Amino acid sequence: ILDSLTIVTPCSRPQNLPAMAESIKPGRSLFDLVWLVVFDNKECEESKVGNYQRNCALEAITDGWVYFLDDDTTIHPQFFAELAEVKSGAVAFEQDLGTWVRKVAPSEMKVCKIDMGQVAIRRDVIGDIRFALGIYEADGIFIQAVYGNNPEAWSFIEKPLCYYNKLR
Repeated sequence: ILDSLTIVTPCSRPQNLPAMAESIKPGRSLFDLVWLVVFDNKECEESKVGNYQRNCALEAITDGWVYFLDDDTTIHPQFFAELAEVKSGAVAFEQDLGTWVRKVAPSEMKVCKIDMGQVAIRRDVIGDIRFALGIYEADGIFIQAVYGNNPEAWSFIEKPLCYYNKLR
């Protein structure tokens, strides 16, 4: 039986969805995969950079892996195969920024050191932690809180398994 994976995309750039969908397709052979695209309909004015949409998605997800994929990037070709091998409850990995690689380590699990695209987390490890709405750095705050709540649940992969703004 395949492990479940929900990919959450807060969306304000629908023109990128076809390229994103193409990059997600290979994951269907390794996961019971759901792609939740949550459109930004401006229903929450204080929300910044899709935080309200991420919180809405978390309310709908009950189990399995959760991965947040921004609407300006695609899935790394090795992401699914590597995630399928992870035995921990959460994983962080390096990020390919084109000209350099953002590293990952327990000491980097904090605001302005880690990007949302660098982590996949099981829903039960997230628990009731949510994204702060009006803060641009809410992804780092969220990751820091989830990591700080249960650091022993995490594993680290020292190779790039995600991109940053690949479609920009």
